[in-house]
Amino acid sequence: MNNNRLILIGLLIPAILMIPFSIISFYTDFANRNPDSLSVSVNFDQKEYNAVEGKKAFEQYQCMGCHTIVGNGAYFAPDLTTVHKRIGENDAALSNFILSGAPAKGMPHMLDRGMKEDDAYRITAFLKYTNMLDTNGWPGAGSWERDGNPDSTSAKKLAISDIWQALSGIVFINLLIFAIILAYENKKNDGEA
Repeated sequence: MNNNRLILIGLLIPAILMIPFSIISFYTDFANRNPDSLSVSVNFDQKEYNAVEGKKAFEQYQCMGCHTIVGNGAYFAPDLTTVHKRIGENDAALSNFILSGAPAKGMPHMLDRGMKEDDAYRITAFLKYTNMLDTNGWPGAGSWERDGNPDSTSAKKLAISDIWQALSGIVFINLLIFAIILAYENKKNDGEA
């Protein structure tokens, strides 16, 4: 067996073995952690508003021109991924805040920009949904307010038990490569003797 075949085997075997480990990893880490966006809703005045409608309103009023959601958007204003939690998970309070804005911090009155109460309720449903997303602990220390102070979201510490699949995969692949090389060297030495 020449060196090119040995190199090819040394590269192909780990690549092939990574496929099941990747599938297992993605399945266990991401399966069914995020809610269905149609099932997340808020109720106001006997009307129900869901997160899908809220995302459309969020885009219509160009909220991402100032804010971010899961790190996407502008960084002029706070990240809104967990704003529903930060405001006490109070749908009415969040809707009122969206409508009235925070002029002292640079957020305009959205009523002055043509936003209706229904739109604020829809956006609240979307922000309730974003709060439920599994962001794997992001933002770590919380989003930053414009005055430079982090909000109350604490960082999630990574434990060894959280990465057992990656570690076991690395150990397994290294042992397999070692065994293949050892078997090749033994066969090579037997052939020379």
